[in-house]
Amino acid sequence: MGPKARIAAALAIIVASVTVAFSATKPAAIALSYRSAIERSLAKNFQIQVEKYNPKIAVAKTLSASGQFDPVLGLSLTYDENRHDLRSVTSDGAVNGGDSGDFASSSGVEGDATISGLTPWGMNYSAGPSLTRNTNSQSGVDETYNTFLGGSITQPLLRGFGTDVNLAQIRIARADHAISVWGLRQRVMDVVTDTINVYNDLYFAIENLEVERRSLNLAKQTLHDNQRRAEIGVMSPLDVVQAQADEADREGRVLTAERAVADAKNFLKQLVTDQVESILATDISIAAPPFDLSLEVSENADLKNVFDLRPDYRQALLDIQKRNINVVFNHNQTFPQLDLVASLGVNGVDTSIGGSVAKLRGPSDIAATVGGVFSLPIPNRTARGNLEVSNLEVARQLVALKQLEQGIYVEVDNAAGQIATTRKLIDVSRAARIFAERTLEAAQARLASGTATTFEVLQFQRDLATAETNEVRALTAHQKAIAAYALATGTTLVRNRIKLD
Repeated sequence: MGPKARIAAALAIIVASVTVAFSATKPAAIALSYRSAIERSLAKNFQIQVEKYNPKIAVAKTLSASGQFDPVLGLSLTYDENRHDLRSVTSDGAVNGGDSGDFASSSGVEGDATISGLTPWGMNYSAGPSLTRNTNSQSGVDETYNTFLGGSITQPLLRGFGTDVNLAQIRIARADHAISVWGLRQRVMDVVTDTINVYNDLYFAIENLEVERRSLNLAKQTLHDNQRRAEIGVMSPLDVVQAQADEADREGRVLTAERAVADAKNFLKQLVTDQVESILATDISIAAPPFDLSLEVSENADLKNVFDLRPDYRQALLDIQKRNINVVFNHNQTFPQLDLVASLGVNGVDTSIGGSVAKLRGPSDIAATVGGVFSLPIPNRTARGNLEVSNLEVARQLVALKQLEQGIYVEVDNAAGQIATTRKLIDVSRAARIFAERTLEAAQARLASGTATTFEVLQFQRDLATAETNEVRALTAHQKAIAAYALATGTTLVRNRIKLD
């Protein structure tokens, strides 16, 4: 093998290695059908993955709000010591005393254990034992032990009383969870609708590209025929120039159509994949959408269920429910503070721990208190203002709900009308495309016989391309109109056979 042959062989090996490496790292192409595109969007779409966290966060917030009723265990241990100087000072400044007997000291150690908390009726409670050891150097008894067992309650009777007040935050958290579930449903419906729309946009872009390429081929053929006729003297150079100009214009239209296909592919990949770095290198292909030209919608029947299926309407109702909870809470806060306070306990004092505990059974060691606490801000403007705000917010949301209801009726009717219109446009655009084909065939025959001009033929070619594009646009617009109607009536999931967990 000569030097040139060896170099060629080495280059071939290098090229093959690079090709293999590139093919190994290039992401696999994605082939989609109409159904698989929807399924992939449900599984891979980042918008849905983000929205799925909201119900989980709402559950955690509900758990957090419920924690206000958790009993609290408290343990404490304290030590204190006091020392007193018993010496006296005379008028001339002399100090009487000076030995250790002239000082008194006391110390104590106290340990407490309590269980405290709040009940759904608003009662605060605290109960538990305590043990105290006191030492006094001046008393006859060096050590005494005091054991206590008891508890206390504070029960609001007006402000802060009842489950409507004390369960308010939990009920609001539960409403927020329901809102987040409907929000997830709305996000899924939006993504499915976006997937359908972008899928049809890509199909239109691909078909439009084919139309533009066919139109370019027709322009090239016309230019070739005109050049041949000009060469034999049966056509003027102006006809050749017209054909050249038209060919250049259609090449530009092909480039624009190619860009539209690339853009539509990127938009669809964003919806159906969770790729990040490799998304641009991934190719995608689609099958033709299943055009349903026989669909009949029942607007009256769908309007009966629309308010049960529309997530935004359900969320609006839940928002009003939350605001009514605030109204009840703020109304309670306008009441005076009137609390019942009570405590009950038994004490045992002895020189030993066992003795002090044994004395807890003695009836003479019972300690009890009962009473009431009253307070009222004058003129209580904060509470009254908060109540007024919450009432006005409910009134505002009720008006907004009526506005939403009105908008839903209009949206559903417009969407139903759009389905009917696009269905008719399909028939019209199909007939226009057939007429454009026949007109072009006739014009080309007349051009060949010399009874038509190049300008006329080029114009008829452009008319055919426009008619073909309009037919595809009508087909895809009909698909998108069906998706818009499903979104407006809240039936997107039902129509696409989607079940949410």
